[in-house]
Amino acid sequence: MLTTQQSKDHDRRSRPPLSSTSVGQFIHITDLHVDPHYLPGATAYSQCHRRPASNSALGGHSDDASLTGPFGRPNAKCDSPIALINATSEYLRRQWRDKVDFVAWTGDSGRHDGDAEMPRTLDEIIEQNVIAANALRHAFGTLPVIPNVGNNDVSPHNELPGPGHKRARRTFRRLAEAWHGLVPEDQLSAFHYGGYFARDVVDYPGGGGLTALSVNTMYWYRANAKVGGCRAHDSPGLAQLAWMRWQIRRARERRRDLVILGHVAPNSENYRPSCYHGYARTVAQIVPPPGPQAPPIIHAQLFGHSNVDAWAFVGPDADWASPANNTTAGQEQRLWWEKQVDEEEGRFGDLIRGIWSPSSSADQQPPPSTQALEEEERDWAEMEDDDDDDDKEPQVKPAVPDDFVETLLREYERVIMQTPRHPRLGVTTISPSIIPKLLPAFRVFHYLRVPHSAMWRHLPAGTLLDFDVYVADLYAHNKKAPSSVSRLFERLYRFSDTYGIDDLSVDSYVRWARRLLTSKSLRKRFRALTYLDM
Repeated sequence: MLTTQQSKDHDRRSRPPLSSTSVGQFIHITDLHVDPHYLPGATAYSQCHRRPASNSALGGHSDDASLTGPFGRPNAKCDSPIALINATSEYLRRQWRDKVDFVAWTGDSGRHDGDAEMPRTLDEIIEQNVIAANALRHAFGTLPVIPNVGNNDVSPHNELPGPGHKRARRTFRRLAEAWHGLVPEDQLSAFHYGGYFARDVVDYPGGGGLTALSVNTMYWYRANAKVGGCRAHDSPGLAQLAWMRWQIRRARERRRDLVILGHVAPNSENYRPSCYHGYARTVAQIVPPPGPQAPPIIHAQLFGHSNVDAWAFVGPDADWASPANNTTAGQEQRLWWEKQVDEEEGRFGDLIRGIWSPSSSADQQPPPSTQALEEEERDWAEMEDDDDDDDKEPQVKPAVPDDFVETLLREYERVIMQTPRHPRLGVTTISPSIIPKLLPAFRVFHYLRVPHSAMWRHLPAGTLLDFDVYVADLYAHNKKAPSSVSRLFERLYRFSDTYGIDDLSVDSYVRWARRLLTSKSLRKRFRALTYLDM
């Protein structure tokens, strides 16, 4: 609940309605985790794959609460049944197809590999991605849907070798085939190489627009022991940072702004240190790439994986000039790899011309100087890497740790207490999942579509204004199916109404975080919504 003063403050702002034609919408959907083996009436402890042999297996009596329902088992180690995927697809088709401009789909469509009696294979992961892609195609027709590689879209789980390795090439090619048509033809070369690509999603009236960058967070993720950090010249993670910088340069030349989407959210726990520092530095454009226009604005950073409804700051603990404090008279200087990208020289110049350029063939192979070993994996233990922290054994943490909210609050406090606050601070949003780890949910974002709109003159086009969270109450639906599929999901809350903010700018998040830290009732509400408590 908002305090009386917060409600008055919100009323004084008198924000224009989001139904204005100046406002566009897009959907963020993540972590479908399709499981064709899901069995209604199965036990949760069998991953929802097997029914109990007899009532004695349930302690001598029937305990409906321990068995799975037709739409999924909330708060259990089970994935999404086909019935939930189909119902979600039809709901989205009826309710949202003609209301949104594009869809961010941030990975993990393969089921978890937690059932020893049903080991998962790459063929099965691809089949589950086909099911998910077809469901979204049914829902949204020809609207741009931007797919992404999750840590459960590779086999084995959390393992993805660097570009050029035969397993990586096979994974990227098969995913592109599963998502048929969702990765643009002129981006297939880049996707086949590194699992990342760009796609224009919105054109502004009068020129420019929004371009989505789908990044492969597996090459920055600590849990992926098949690659190292982002310092070595042949690091897959560093190559992706170079690709991002090149895309930022292209966006500047084309007068386009950016939306970044990935699976695992960037922070110092999830990413290897040099990769997190490099990501924060790149999205903050500490030293912007050259171009005739103003640097592009990165309006959104959209991630999934954690199964909760949350957001976090990017950059408060980043070493902006990593790997060295490379400044002159207080001015940041380009790092060696940024110079290579800007001047299209060296290894990254070769990649720009031979792989990343839209004119490259989808079957193009990396130049000899960038070709990774095909028959054996790179010995990352011998590579020049960041520091001891990057080489620690990766710790795979539970998807929703018990102290998740407390961790967020400590991070907010650290940012609020910084004096002065770093001017390049960013925000990532973490959307809840379709898999019912909690309850199935997704977000609808509202953004400013028209430049210099009369109602938002102070904001540039592309600015995120608000979001809604929609939730499916499986506790109710498993007992009695909704009277109409149109009622499968219902709005849980609108961010601005709940917390009394104007828009989703960094300044608004900072003001809101300050209020959150001083209000016990607001923190209680925040905790409940983070875990989708209806």
